[in-house]
Amino acid sequence: MARAGVTYHDVAKAAEAIKNLRQEPTVDRVREHLGTGSKSTIAPLLKRWRSDNGESTDIGGLPNDLVEVVKSLHDRVQQMADHRIEQARQGFKELNEELRKKLNDADNTVAQLSARQKDLDMQIGQLTHEVNQKAQALEDTRIKLTKAELQRDEAIARTAELKVSVAELKQENKDIREHFEHYQQRTAEDRQQEREQFRTVTQGLKDQVRDLQHRFTQAESKASELFDANAQLQSNAGKLEQANVALNRELNGKIEDIQDLKRDLEDALTKYRDSQHKNEQLAENMAVITSQKADIDKQVAVLSQALEAVKAELKACQDKIAFLTDENKVILQEKAMIQGQFKQLQGSL
Repeated sequence: MARAGVTYHDVAKAAEAIKNLRQEPTVDRVREHLGTGSKSTIAPLLKRWRSDNGESTDIGGLPNDLVEVVKSLHDRVQQMADHRIEQARQGFKELNEELRKKLNDADNTVAQLSARQKDLDMQIGQLTHEVNQKAQALEDTRIKLTKAELQRDEAIARTAELKVSVAELKQENKDIREHFEHYQQRTAEDRQQEREQFRTVTQGLKDQVRDLQHRFTQAESKASELFDANAQLQSNAGKLEQANVALNRELNGKIEDIQDLKRDLEDALTKYRDSQHKNEQLAENMAVITSQKADIDKQVAVLSQALEAVKAELKACQDKIAFLTDENKVILQEKAMIQGQFKQLQGSL
């Protein structure tokens, strides 16, 4: 494709300047004089200048028909080569853009999947920490519940003991009353003494009974509080178990999300392998183009043997072939860079 700024007027002016220096205007000399432009752009413009100025290359006595046929063949070969190289270059450019786009999409997908996996790992870690805390709290609650049950059992046993003590005191009080009735028949002095003793003993027994009743009331109150605390602990234990079940359900959901992410990552790798396969096909196509170019070079070599006398035209053809070779090397270098990028991507995955 012609570069902007290189026109027929520029080429004609450069050719005139070179000719004034008593040198043969060639594509390389014109390009060097201009300091810009490609050989594929300068060559047809230089040829037009020669035609306009009535100049022709020394044909060494060859027939004009043969020269015209050779020139026509050379032009056709040149056009085919330019057309194939341009097609290859355009195809390579489009495929390169497509591969770059797919590579960027794959990079974005991998980055998103990696970020999502990190978030899920953090969430799983937090959930695991919370589950451990809930389990520890549940274990502490169970220990407290066990202690409360032991205290309740001790209070029940103590209450039973107090009931037994109260029953014994009642029986003792009954026995004392029976003895009191038996001793009423004694003498007045003994009765008075016994009454005082009985009054003292009765007052002590009443005090003991009140004390035991008070202790029994306190034991019943404490037992009620322990029953309430036990019910509250059992309710808390039920809530903690429900929370544990909910956390386990949420953890299972996170694990399923991680499995989905792994499947997405496998799909991305499959797409990347498909892209790599297309790249290999591209390499095969480039090999075919290189083979076709080699055939064209052979044809050019045959034409060179037949056109030894047409030195200036042969030199232009060789310059053109060298330029095409350079551009082909640039294409191959770009292809090698893309292959290197694909290998780096494969290595990073």
